[in-house]
Amino acid sequence: MDIITKLKAEGINQPPTYLSEAIAASNEVTSLGNKHHHLLHCSNHLILKMATRIRRTGAKKALHLALYVICLLSAYSLGLYSRYFLQEVSRALNPTAEFSPPTKRGSLPDQWESFSFDQIYEHYECTKRVEDKLKPVPSLAQWLFLRKQYKEFVDDTVLFDDPVPPTLGYSFDESHSIPPFYAKLDPVRGRGLYASRDIQKFELVHHWSGHDVTFPDAYTFRQFVFSLPKHMACDVVDWAWSRKIHENGPEAICLSINIASLMNAGEQGDVNVSINSSSSDSFYATRYIRKDEEILTHFVRT
Repeated sequence: MDIITKLKAEGINQPPTYLSEAIAASNEVTSLGNKHHHLLHCSNHLILKMATRIRRTGAKKALHLALYVICLLSAYSLGLYSRYFLQEVSRALNPTAEFSPPTKRGSLPDQWESFSFDQIYEHYECTKRVEDKLKPVPSLAQWLFLRKQYKEFVDDTVLFDDPVPPTLGYSFDESHSIPPFYAKLDPVRGRGLYASRDIQKFELVHHWSGHDVTFPDAYTFRQFVFSLPKHMACDVVDWAWSRKIHENGPEAICLSINIASLMNAGEQGDVNVSINSSSSDSFYATRYIRKDEEILTHFVRT
């Protein structure tokens, strides 16, 4: 009996969005050939247990916890979390489990330490990636992989502890509601962000949250980019931007490791959200935006 059937047996006919995302992450790992099925079985068991508790208590925190439990325990094959932690979990479940050596980084191009954005772009042949209007919206597993790489190559102290999964954005306020947009793949325009409801003029639409990341210097950014698969590297180069963290301070390279990175730039007449200054961290609606209309800005990442 699969996890959806079990949930329906528990009286949960339509799993909440967070739970659906967790199940999708589990299924994706399975499809990639995870050899350690005991991890996946354990995570499915725990997600079912947490879902039952949610049904009985209505506890949202339990749902958030369930998401991370299933991702944590079912993601070994993608290397999304530390090998040490996964080894300890696996040994507790199956003392005879064996782990293959970690995947090594591919060979780096000569003088990669000084590559410009354009050189990285050319090295990975990113033009094809950018022009591909059918490339899918990143999955939960892919967002989590990017976060894992950031921790490994940039800052191992960062806490990606937002209860909102990156496939839905980030905590828009203290109540952990999601931003008023969603990610979608349009067969003509490609992937982008769309209003999840009607948005009034001057209303806050997006802000750079404390969960966005920065890079201390260009070398560290390059090191992060060259730790990624080709398509992910192209995406990051396309998504990254620079801004002043402080009004009179230097510019820093920034990155949103969630769907906010999918916001597209529009022509002058199409732009419907904007920031106030180079040091601002908030995007406001410049006009009334109808539900399901694409969110477009003139902000250019450099």
